[in-house]
Amino acid sequence: MDSPDSDRAALDRLLRGFIVSRLLRTAAELHLADRVPAEGTTTVAALAEEAGVQPGQLRRVLRVLASAGVFALTAGDEVAHSAMSRLLRSDAPNSLHHAARFWTARGSWRAWEEAEAALTGGVPHEAAWGMGRFAWLRAHPEEARIFDAMMANFPDNRHAAVAASYDFAAVRVICDVGGGNGAALRHILARFEGPRGILLDLPDVLAAIPADQLLDGRIEPRPGSFLDAVPAGADLYLVVRVLHDWGDEDCRRILRNIHAAAEAGSRLLVVEQLLDPDPSRSASTSCLVDAQMMVMFGEARERSAEEFAGLLSEAGFALRRVLPTGSPVSILEAEAVLAQSSTIGSGATKSPSVQPR
Repeated sequence: MDSPDSDRAALDRLLRGFIVSRLLRTAAELHLADRVPAEGTTTVAALAEEAGVQPGQLRRVLRVLASAGVFALTAGDEVAHSAMSRLLRSDAPNSLHHAARFWTARGSWRAWEEAEAALTGGVPHEAAWGMGRFAWLRAHPEEARIFDAMMANFPDNRHAAVAASYDFAAVRVICDVGGGNGAALRHILARFEGPRGILLDLPDVLAAIPADQLLDGRIEPRPGSFLDAVPAGADLYLVVRVLHDWGDEDCRRILRNIHAAAEAGSRLLVVEQLLDPDPSRSASTSCLVDAQMMVMFGEARERSAEEFAGLLSEAGFALRRVLPTGSPVSILEAEAVLAQSSTIGSGATKSPSVQPR
């Protein structure tokens, strides 16, 4: 049984965890993990010279990180990788480099100072910055591109898991709604030769995509907002980790726009990490992301499969099944029903069945 002193020490580390989080961002911004040899060692002085910083101060940063298991630092100022610091390399599979730069980036960091605003009906990000999260990112394109990179390289390997967990072979056209820089489509189209993709997102997001990532025209960028309209002509619509950014009313608006574009029988795949209704069984990552949504957007949140079933039904979709993946995310497969006018707003739901992969 843990002693009160061990509990006190553990809680104290949690209280000061923001220091480690912020210095992880510093390490990522300086590309320290890329500068440390994959095998062998370097020195604090050599790292400082490469990064253009003061060696004494860098030593202090590395000392904190090494105490948390990130990097190894000797009394002789030699620096080597630890298992965790290797995950900060930009070339590591499922790298956490982009996440380290994003979670405590300026827009998010400042919003968390106003976290209590959410408890009285406010939006912390708006209290901090006087504008919504997406408006702020458009006004700060450097941080917006960090966000795009983090989503494309999210450490849960969601895009590869979705491509491996669903059969897209018979699909003609996939419309990725709010698809960012197209990472999900690239994984799917690399695995399946038949489909082509339509990528819907805001103009500044699409403009930042290098031409070679559009797969020789297999991915067609379509600038626009899914809050206004969604392109017609796809037989499968894909929504990856989009709906958790929005409250229920906006989710229904997005889903109804997809329904308006879809033909009867068209499929919709909603990809989300599902929240267990029992808090004792909820994954800690789900809870952390849910809190992030609260601070960034107010009413946005993680949801259970049953909650998604309700939103889909109200927008004219029938949830057919829930597919687990090799990632924390699940695929909710829905179908656009024939009689839109009789189903939208009916509130009828169907209990989703969880299917094995």
